[in-house]
Amino acid sequence: MRVLVVYKQSFLEAHRHDLSLVRRMTPPERRRLVRADRENRAAIRDVMRVLKRAGAKAKAVFRGDLASSPQFDLIVTVGGDGTFFMAAHRAHGTPILAVNSHPGGSLGLFATADRPTFPAKLKAALAGRLPALRLNRLTIAVNGQTRPEFALNDVLVAHSNPASLSRMTFSVDGGEPERQRSSGVWISTAAGSTAAIRAAGGRKMPIASRRLQFLVREPYDWPARLRLRRGYARDAVDIKILMNESHLWIDGIRTRVDLKLGDRVRIATGAEPAVVLGFDEGRRDRLFP
Repeated sequence: MRVLVVYKQSFLEAHRHDLSLVRRMTPPERRRLVRADRENRAAIRDVMRVLKRAGAKAKAVFRGDLASSPQFDLIVTVGGDGTFFMAAHRAHGTPILAVNSHPGGSLGLFATADRPTFPAKLKAALAGRLPALRLNRLTIAVNGQTRPEFALNDVLVAHSNPASLSRMTFSVDGGEPERQRSSGVWISTAAGSTAAIRAAGGRKMPIASRRLQFLVREPYDWPARLRLRRGYARDAVDIKILMNESHLWIDGIRTRVDLKLGDRVRIATGAEPAVVLGFDEGRRDRLFP
């Protein structure tokens, strides 16, 4: 079996060359980060060891270096949900088994395992006993060119300066475009409906839903109240950018697309789904009732 292991770096490892940063931390903060670094390194080491014992041909790749790779039979992510999302962007039908490398400091909503439970979870996955959930994803096209990443969680379109108005036209399922001024707009999948869009006032969706949800952040109701403030789309939303400096972020801050005045963005539901092994829907309901 060919396995791709996608891992994260801890905060300390990512900033290991900035000694002044470490010196500015309080002793409790340093201890917390040292503990997180130790747990992350141990999780990567243990995952690779277990895979070797299972006879898998495993390749480990830092998530920041992840690109299109040869076909693998399984993807194992070691980190939190951010690492899971980055791997899912490039996964085309390959099942993903997510390992939370630091359960004390990371939610890991999509994680199936941690260090102690990974051997048993891997065994169950190899035997076909872990249920596979197919999560809906979004495609993003800018000026007719489709991006290579599929959004699993959400998309944010906003001005590059958070203190500036975001100006755009917005339409849903081919309807009449509405000229809007706001702080930006969230577009989420069902999987992402418990994340930022929910914190902004959106609603949790059934995990298997194929609709997308949208929510305009801090709408500026002048000269008239905005009509398309929040809701759902069956197929797609369309945006025309009416500002000089703006960005589109896919599943967090790490994947950013620069936009300019006049750009047209289409975000559509129903992309090839991500296959996630062992997802605990009951835990999702407990955390986000």
